[in-house]
Amino acid sequence: MNLSTVSFKSIFCLAALLFLIPVYHVSHAAENTAQYSSVEERRLLTALENERNSLEQERRAVEERKKELKRLEEEVDKKLDQLQQQRIALEKLLAEKDMVEQKRINELSKMYEKMSAEKAAQVFDSLEPDLAVSLLQRMKTKSAAKILNNLNRDKAARLTTDFSTLDTQ
Repeated sequence: MNLSTVSFKSIFCLAALLFLIPVYHVSHAAENTAQYSSVEERRLLTALENERNSLEQERRAVEERKKELKRLEEEVDKKLDQLQQQRIALEKLLAEKDMVEQKRINELSKMYEKMSAEKAAQVFDSLEPDLAVSLLQRMKTKSAAKILNNLNRDKAARLTTDFSTLDTQ
C-alpha cells in the first residue's frame, strides 16, 4: 500500500459519506411523507386496515352483547325476586288454609263426639279415610273407641291401621 492509494481511498470514502448523508435524509423524509412505497406494501397496509376495522366492529358487537346480557341478567334477577315474593305469599296462603282446615276438623270432631256413636259411625262409614283419621285423632279416646266399635269390621280395621301409622308418615 502506498500513500497515494490510502489517501485516494480516504478521499473516496469521505466523498461518499458527504453524498450519502443528504441522500439518506431525502429518502428518509420521503418515507415519512409518502404513505406507500410499493404495491406490496400498499396491499399489506390495506389488508391490515381492513382487519383493524373488522376487529373494531367485532369489539363493538361484543360490547353490545355484553350490554344486552347485563340487561337480561337484571331482568331475570327481577323476575326471580318476583317469583320468590309470590312463593312466600303462596306459602302464607297455604299455611292459612291449613289453619282453617285444622280449625274446621277440630270443630267437626267436637260435633261427632257429641253425636251418638251409632249415628257418627254411619257418617264415618262414608267419609274419606284421611278425614276420618284426622277426626278420630282429635276426638277423646273414649268417643273414638265407641265410633270405631259401631263401624263395620273392615272399615274399622282400615281406620285403625291408618290411625296407628299416622305418626310415622
